[in-house]
Amino acid sequence: MSETNVIEERIYLGNVDFTATEDELKDFFGSSNVTAVEIPSKTITRGKKTFVKRLGFAFVLFSSKEEADRAIEEYNGKEFKSRHIHAKKAVPPVTGEEKKKKTEAYFAKQKELRAKADKKKKDDTKAKAKAETTADEGKVSAEDQDGGKSTAEGKLTGANGTKPSKAANGAASPKPSKESSAKKTQDASKTPAGSKSKDTVFITNLDYKTNIKALNSLFKELKPKWVHIPPRRMPYHVLKRYQAQQRPIFNKGIAFAKFPSEEVQLKAIEQFNGHEVDGRKIIVEVAVDRVVPEGVTEHTPDAAEEAEGEASESKTVPEAAEDADSTAAKVEGQDS
Repeated sequence: MSETNVIEERIYLGNVDFTATEDELKDFFGSSNVTAVEIPSKTITRGKKTFVKRLGFAFVLFSSKEEADRAIEEYNGKEFKSRHIHAKKAVPPVTGEEKKKKTEAYFAKQKELRAKADKKKKDDTKAKAKAETTADEGKVSAEDQDGGKSTAEGKLTGANGTKPSKAANGAASPKPSKESSAKKTQDASKTPAGSKSKDTVFITNLDYKTNIKALNSLFKELKPKWVHIPPRRMPYHVLKRYQAQQRPIFNKGIAFAKFPSEEVQLKAIEQFNGHEVDGRKIIVEVAVDRVVPEGVTEHTPDAAEEAEGEASESKTVPEAAEDADSTAAKVEGQDS
C-alpha cells in the first residue's frame, strides 16, 4: 500500500450502518472538529431499476492530526446505530505498479500451491501403486508356497482338523486409505496466499464476549495502531431481530492487532501468548499479509465484508485492516 500523500487528519470508519448519513456521523463525533464526512456508495442497476447502495464504511476529515488521533482512540469500538464501528488512519489506494506486483505475487503463490498439490497427488498415486504391486507379489509368492506344500497341509488338516492360517499363506497387506491422501492434498491447498506479517498478530481462543476495549487495554503499553475483532456472521433478518431485542452480537473468537514495528509485534507475542483474557487463555501468533488479486479495489470489497460481518476465520489479516493501514491473507480464518 502506498504511503505517499497520506492525509494525517483523515480517518477510516468500518462497520458503518448502511442507512447512516453524513450528518448523523458529524453528530456522532460531537464536539470533535469534523470538517468533512464521506460515505462511499455505488450505483446498482437491475433491469430498469437503478438505486444507490452505501458500502458500509466512511472517511472523516478533522481539523488537525491531533483531533484525528484522539477520535481514533476515543471512538474505536463505540456503538453507532447498533453497530460497533472501528476507527483507523486512512491511507490512499494502491498505485497501478503496486497492484501489478501484488497480482503477480498472488498468482505466483497460487501456482506454487497447485504445484505442491499436484506433486502430493502424484506421490500418493505412486505409493498406492507400489503397495498394490507389493501385495500382488506377496500373493503370488504365497500361492507358489501353497502349491509346494499342498500334500503336507492336506495331512495336517486330516490330523487335527484345522486349516493353515491366512498369515501362513501370505495374506495381502491392506491398501492405503484414499481419504488420508485426499485430506492431505486438501490441507495443502488451504495454505493462505501471502507472507508473514511484520507488524500484525492473530489472536485465537478469544472469549466470544470480549470487545475491542478489553484488547486495547491489554495491549495498551505496546501502543497498537488498531485492534479488529470480527463479529459473528448472521443473516440480515436475524441481525435485525437481535438488534430489535437488544441482544448482544458476539465475536467469532478471533482478533487482529497491528503494532508500530516487528519488534513490538514479537514482544506482544512473547508477552501475551497464553495470557488469560475474560477467563480464557488466548493464543497470539504472527498473522499473514493478504495478497490482493487483480481487479480488486481497496474499498468496496472491504465495506461489503465489514457490513455483512464477514471476516476470515484464518490468521489472514482482514481486507478491512489493509484498507485502513497499508499492510494487509493458517488458515481468513482464517476470513467470508
